Amino acid sequence: MAKERMTLANMCSGGVQEYIDRALAKVSDNILDINTEAKKKREISIRIIFAPNEDDREDVAVSVNTAVKLAPETGIDTQLFISRDFKSGTISLIEHARGQIKGQLTLDDCGMAMEPEAEKAAEKPVEPEAGVQTAESSTGKVLDMRKAMNE
Repeated sequence: MAKERMTLANMCSGGVQEYIDRALAKVSDNILDINTEAKKKREISIRIIFAPNEDDREDVAVSVNTAVKLAPETGIDTQLFISRDFKSGTISLIEHARGQIKGQLTLDDCGMAMEPEAEKAAEKPVEPEAGVQTAESSTGKVLDMRKAMNE
């Protein structure tokens, strides 16, 4: 009976190759993850430990382990406001929105929500030359509200 030479591919009935394949998949996924730094190095370590039997050197226990060192996810920054609700006294953390001024309240915060018609008026376009809000007449033409007020 011819004995097959042992390789990493057939060691542990193919189990070592499966470990390596899983480690390669983890590294590949990490490299393709846009939340990690592209230039960071990734590493796969394969550790094979041979422990011969003290009484019978032909009997060897083998332990195989793989370790994967991946690039960590990059951090995300934000800015928070700590505030106290002036009505209830409740303290809360609020994420700082772009363009928001510390302590600035919205009408909703004060319990004065805009009426639906006022919201529609706020959504109307501004005519750059006139610098005022415009409205559409029944004819579909854009009206210059500044001119209409001065007439």
